[in-house]
Amino acid sequence: MNVEHPDKIWLYKNFNMGTELDIAGSFIYDGIHTLNQMNTVNEETQLFSFLYHTAVGIERLQKIIIVLFENINWEEKENFERNLITHSHTGLNDRIKKLTNINLNERENEFLQLLNSFYNSARYDRFNLTSSSTKERELFSQYLKKQISEKIEYHYFTKHILITPYAKEIIGRIIGALAKKYFDLVHRGCEKSGTFTYELRANSKAAKIFLSSYEKNSLQKQISTEEIALKEVLVYLRNTKVKHGLLHYLDSIEPLDIDIALLNDYINEFAKGIIPQSLVDEIETLYEENQYFDARREEINIIGDNTVDFDFYAIHQCYLLMEALLHKNMDCKEFAIQFIEIYDLIDEDDGFDKLKGVPELCNLFINAELKPETFYNKIKPYFSKLKKTFNY
Repeated sequence: MNVEHPDKIWLYKNFNMGTELDIAGSFIYDGIHTLNQMNTVNEETQLFSFLYHTAVGIERLQKIIIVLFENINWEEKENFERNLITHSHTGLNDRIKKLTNINLNERENEFLQLLNSFYNSARYDRFNLTSSSTKERELFSQYLKKQISEKIEYHYFTKHILITPYAKEIIGRIIGALAKKYFDLVHRGCEKSGTFTYELRANSKAAKIFLSSYEKNSLQKQISTEEIALKEVLVYLRNTKVKHGLLHYLDSIEPLDIDIALLNDYINEFAKGIIPQSLVDEIETLYEENQYFDARREEINIIGDNTVDFDFYAIHQCYLLMEALLHKNMDCKEFAIQFIEIYDLIDEDDGFDKLKGVPELCNLFINAELKPETFYNKIKPYFSKLKKTFNY
């Protein structure tokens, strides 16, 4: 046997499966995220996306466990690979049960059966000429009726089954519990194979799925907490008294006349990860009416651009004020007032000290403790130091 084979198998289990774990978690996250956007089971495009992403994510997770636990013989690798080519969630789980002591409850086993039926018999059903085109809806409806029979709700007019917050919570718990049980097996498989496959990228979708610690493994709590976080940022932007370059920049931009009556609807969509087309259409119309072109787009695009340093933006504004003062384009009092306001936007924790002392000089001038010429001469060295530092 080639001595490289054991190393190749270790690399395969460690790195290939590590990437697969990230992919699996991302699919599961996208699935539960789509479920959160739904209101009824008759939203077939979103229902398909939820079932498809969840099915793919769970299947790949199951296969990772098998790879980690099974003893792979390099000479028989083609046979091993062929045996992984399956979309049977229940079959894969049976294979896992032979390798581990996993114990799924009835809800979890029936959810695997739902995914199995969707992926193998409903996924392409609409391409059949005799198809009813509603097979995944029927499968999911049956599953919901069984799991939340006592709390099933229907739309008052269409009579479609509602995907209520309660329904989302129950489904989120089931998927969360499955993901956690399988991830625990990934950990154990790593111990067996001496790999670090379980390591996840910080802030990744997979980390949100596998490392969440919400009560009863609720993935719906993960999504709803993300919604709360976004809304808290909106409240902060509206009400904070903190001074910062980014907030100053936002304040400097003239707002569009967006229909205030639709604002709450827009925020509702944002929280679900949706940019509503009605908002896009409204913005495009306002751009046309106001004849906004590339300049406005560039101005707006800076917001949220993590390559932009808003401390530097404030420092640059300070430089421009000093330049205007020293070129006699601004009087000393106007400069002193504006400089203090802009300097307050610079984060002192960043350690920038080239302008320290200027605010004190400005206050001395405002309080008539410095004459204009003295003030002017004391500002010059700060301007020269700043100009040299940033090569203006």
